[in-house]
Order: sequence, then C-alpha cells, then structure tokens
Amino acid sequence: MKKDKFACNCKSITYGMIEDAVKNGDKSYEEVEKRLRFGTGCGKCKEFIQYLVRDLLTEDGR
Repeated sequence: MKKDKFACNCKSITYGMIEDAVKNGDKSYEEVEKRLRFGTGCGKCKEFIQYLVRDLLTEDGR
C-alpha cells in the first residue's frame, strides 16, 4: 500500500494516516473517523475507508 496516497482528498487524509491510527489503537471505523475527521467534505471516501479500516484490523488480528 502506498502510504502517501490520498484516501480522502477533501481533508488530505492518506492511507498511511489511517494505518497509523489503527496501529496506535483505534479499534473501529468510527474511532478512526473521529480521530482523523475524514468524510466531512463530499463524503465519497467513507465507504472505501470503511473497507480499508476493516482490512487493516483483520491484518492486525482484531
């Protein structure tokens, strides 16, 4: 995964920022959303990021 690729263009949230949030203890999509505040612009990123967080949590064994 390219850590510098944007997952949310409106808020400049990268894949790496989402991955770091999961590695730093966020246990759900909602926790990552609250920490990074993505999806408050156009909202088009929400579904994709939901799947990304799910996959990262699965890789992490949660």
